[in-house]
Parts: sequence; C-alpha cells; structure tokens
Amino acid sequence: MFTRMPYNFHFEMGTVIFLLLMLFVVFCKKRLPSRIMKLYMIHLILLILFNLSGAVCGMVNMGIIQVAPAMQTLWNVFDTIVSYLTMINYLLYLFSLAYLCNFRKKYIYIGMFPMAFLGLVAVIRAMFGAVVCMPVGHGGVPEWIYVASGVLSFIYLIAVTVTVIIYGKRMSIRYRVLIGFLNTMLLAAYVVQSLEGVNFRVIGPTAAIILFIHYLAMQSPDFYIDNLTGVFNQSAFAEMLWQNVRYQKKTNCLLVRINDYNTLVRLHEYEHLSYLRRQLAEMLDDTARTSSIYRISSSTYAILGQEADRVKRLYELLLAYLPKRWEIEDETIPVEYCYYHLQYEGEDVDFEKLTEWVNYARSDHKGHHQPGELIHLEYDIMTEAEYQREVLHQIEEAILDQSMEIHMQPVYSMEKQKITSLEVLSRMKDENQNYINPEYFIHVAENNHRILQLGELIFRRACMFASQNQIFDLGIEYMNVNISPIQCQDEHLTENFIRIAGEFDIPVERIHLEITESEFQDPQAVEQTLARLRKSGMQVALDDFGTGCSTLLGVLELPLDYVKIDKSLVWSYDAGENRFLDDLMPVIRAEGKKVIAEGIETEDHIEIFRRLKGDFLQGYYFSKPLPEREFVNFVKEFNHIE
Repeated sequence: MFTRMPYNFHFEMGTVIFLLLMLFVVFCKKRLPSRIMKLYMIHLILLILFNLSGAVCGMVNMGIIQVAPAMQTLWNVFDTIVSYLTMINYLLYLFSLAYLCNFRKKYIYIGMFPMAFLGLVAVIRAMFGAVVCMPVGHGGVPEWIYVASGVLSFIYLIAVTVTVIIYGKRMSIRYRVLIGFLNTMLLAAYVVQSLEGVNFRVIGPTAAIILFIHYLAMQSPDFYIDNLTGVFNQSAFAEMLWQNVRYQKKTNCLLVRINDYNTLVRLHEYEHLSYLRRQLAEMLDDTARTSSIYRISSSTYAILGQEADRVKRLYELLLAYLPKRWEIEDETIPVEYCYYHLQYEGEDVDFEKLTEWVNYARSDHKGHHQPGELIHLEYDIMTEAEYQREVLHQIEEAILDQSMEIHMQPVYSMEKQKITSLEVLSRMKDENQNYINPEYFIHVAENNHRILQLGELIFRRACMFASQNQIFDLGIEYMNVNISPIQCQDEHLTENFIRIAGEFDIPVERIHLEITESEFQDPQAVEQTLARLRKSGMQVALDDFGTGCSTLLGVLELPLDYVKIDKSLVWSYDAGENRFLDDLMPVIRAEGKKVIAEGIETEDHIEIFRRLKGDFLQGYYFSKPLPEREFVNFVKEFNHIE
C-alpha cells in the first residue's frame, strides 16, 4: 500500500513553474504603463513567491525538510508576509479594474486595517515564539490568526466583488460577471482549504488559474498593440486617458495627424501608405524616447506625457524632423502634418470632454488651421462648434437673401499678352465684419448639406457681375467659377447652370468651371457630370494640381480642358527643390490640355513658364483678387480699354 504524503508540494511547485512562464511571456511583451498592468505584474510576482513559500513552508512544517527552528520561523514569517501582501495587492488590483482605487479612500484604508493588524500580530508572534521557544501552531503562528485571516479574506473578497460589480460601470457587464465568477472560485478554494485532510494549499493554484483567465480576458498586452505599427492602439490611449482622469493625474499629450489622409488613400498605393505610417511611428518613438506612442486612428498618433514644456519641445523637434515628402520605391508622397496639444490639469473636466477634443484633432479642419501649426485644446471645444454654427448661419442668410460678395482675380494670357479671363472668388464676413476663410465656409457648407444652394448662388452672382459690367467687351473671354466635387454629384447641376446663364444672357461657352480633385467622394458621378458640362459647351479645369491631392493619372483620365498648377509647385521649382514641371508640362500639352500657373509673383516665375510654354498666368504679380468695381477698372487699364 502507498502511504499518504504528509504534504503534497507538487501542485504548488507546478504552479510556480506555470507562473514563471507567464511572467516571462508578459515581461517580453510591450506592456501598457497603466496602474492596472502594474498591479497585475506585482500580483503575478507575489503569487510566484506565495506558491513557492507555501511549498517550502509546508515541507518544513511537516518535517519533509529538516531545518533549524530559527530557519523554520523565518520561512513562516516570510510566508505570512507574502500571503498578506498577495491578498492586499489582489484587492487593489480588483479596485483598479473598475478604477476605484481612490473610491472613498478612507474607507478602503479603514477596511485594510484589520488585515494589516493581523499580519503584524502574526509576524510578531512568530518571532516571539522563536525567541522563547514556545511554538504555537505552524512555525510559531497561532491557529486563531490563520482562522481569523481566512475569515477576513473571505469577507474582503465578497465586499470588493460586490463593490466592483455595482460601481464599476465603465466595465462591461460581461467582465463584471466574469470577475464575480472567478472570485466565487477563489472563495470556494478558501472553503476547501479549511477542510480536514487537504495536504496542499488549494488557494495558490486556484489563484494562478484565475490570474491566467484575467490575462486571457482582460490583461493580455496584445489587446493594446496596433498590428500595423507595433505602437499602442486607440484602446490603449483611451485606457490611459480614462485612468488619468479617474485619478486626476495631470496629463499633456501631443497629437500628430497626417493631413488630408483620405485623399492620400485614393491617390497612392496602400502598401506605400502602410510603410509610411510604420516609419512615422518609429520616428515619433525615436523622438519621444521615454514617452509612449499611440496610434489612435488611421492617420493620427498621440504622445502622452506629463509636462507641457516637453510637449512644446517635441513639437519643435518634429516640425523640423518629419519629412514633408516621402520617397517610397518609385512613388513620391507629399505629406503635411497637423499638431494638437491636449492638456488636462486634473481639474473638473470629464473624460467625455477630453474625448471630444481628441476627436476634433483626428479630423480635418480645412481652411481653419494651417498645416504645421500647434493647436492648443485646453479651451472648450464648443467654441469651435459655436463658430461653425455662426458660419452656417451666415451661409443660410446669404442663401435666403441671395446675397454673396465676390472678388475677381485676373488671368493673363501669355499668347495674347493681356488679361483674357478671371477667376471668381467668393467672400463672406462674420458678425464682426471679418472675412471668413473661403475654404472654411465652403467646408462648413459641405458638411451641413448647403453646398448645392451656396454653389448655385455663387454661380448666379458671377453671371450677374458679367452681365451688369459687360466684361466680355473688356477683352475678357472666359469666366472661371469654382465648383465643389459634391456639387458634381447632383445630376441636375448642368441644367441648373445652363438655366442661370440663360437668365443673364451669358453664353455657356464663356464659362469655365474649376474643380479640385482632393474631395472626390464618388469619382464616377463626378466624371459623368464633368462630361455633361463639357458637352453643354462649358470647359473644365483641374484646380490645385501639385498639392498632393491630385495625380498625373487624374489629369489623363478626367474630362478636362485646363490644368491649374498650384503655387507650391511653382515656388518649389523656382527654388530648385524639384524638376517635376520639366516632365509634367509636355505630358499635359500632349493630352491637348492647357496650363494655368497660379502663384505668379516674380519675373522669374514668368520666365519659367515662358520657357516651359505655359498658356496662362495668375497671381499677385498681376493683381490680388479685387472687388467688382475695382476689377473692372483694373482690366480697362491693363488691356487699354477706353
């Protein structure tokens, strides 16, 4: 017959090996620097010590291992300390899961006092028993302390579990049910441990299994890693932001966004953009060094820190460090960046408000913020919303009153050496009579479904101006009017423009329409509308070519008559930074399209397009955009019209 082992240490030693493997796996992974993860790692280490000391103490106290009485006492004191620390840390970990570590702090401290007192008594009593050679219980620790500790731990677990389930409302119901179930398992282990005949510590392996389930369900570092870049993901950022708000910890965050990323997606290879985002994450990580990097959207990264001065220094470094043009294989990708400073001073600002600020930073605000500008988000984000509502009100008033201020900028013909066309530019003032950035109010109109009415109003005002001032008798051959790609999704656009032009006796052949490719939502609908406009007799120009929002493929495929070269491309060519125009101009001319160069401000700019055989020039060298009456006088003088 087999004799029963006085103490079975195999379960605990097996548990130690299992926990060591867990520790190795978790330690090798990139971990979120949250309070929850730190408490989890501490609990994992304490559980290893708890099971190891339990196995050793069991064998020592049962005589399997013979040691001196003093050494036996030391092991039991160590085991007692580790046991109490493990229990206290587990309770704090449970509180942290529900972000309740500062929930009625004084009650938590008062509640922990009995456990701390028992631990202190157990240690003192064990040491005293060793000195006077009066061993009571196991290794000098009285039995009543073991019983009291078990009962108190039982009560603590129930109380903390109920508290987490009731007050941990940010946790999903599924997680709260899971915590309740796992703690019930641990309570059952306490009950089994108290039964006679159990010759190993059941609580240790049970706690290890529970900790492993926590890892699988909630604490795996993989949950918080972005698969594309290897930095922390949006969930990790929300976790850290929520933690800082819940514990009122000062937070400063620099948000970096690739400007107009949706356009880049339409224009460039996805693999190249993926490579760009990975490299950008590495650059941010190298620059930030000790701070954590988070990718919180397809094109937005966050760098969390604690000092506002550090955010400013990082911004200045990144402004100089991040490349404006990425050369990836055979493709050049021009990139602009937007920067935002999110600041939380531990004040009465809730998590939802901070989330609003973050969402604001993740979206484009065309015409309202300049690329490279550092925008501070400490202010109430509703200021921006209120400003948008004010601008929308101005748009609706203009549509209702059929009133819109327009300015005209002349376009110079290199062949005829005079002003032969003009671009109509809309202008709008706010309540303080300050001009609103045109890109911004067009953006507001598009977002609020007013662009069709606004676009029709601008076209009507242009036709009215042409008719009232008889501009086609002043050497003007064409009138260029901007349209939004969203307007091109209206199947009645061509008919409406023909009708309005007819009201003012403007031949449609005199009308050129300018469209920017960057906003194409439905390319097929846009292409069909442009084809109908050209069939009616109007001509079409692609605006802002060279900003990174249009490609040579777009020039070749779209039904166009003109291509407008953006001023950034003109200026960079003049500065010797690129020679793209040398290859571009022959291709455009070979396709039978004419070229309008924007941003002409110097004689050198004119000489460039004289050499490259450009067709039309537009810029401050000739004139800035002028109000109606001033423009008429300017054209008469420039074209020598009496």
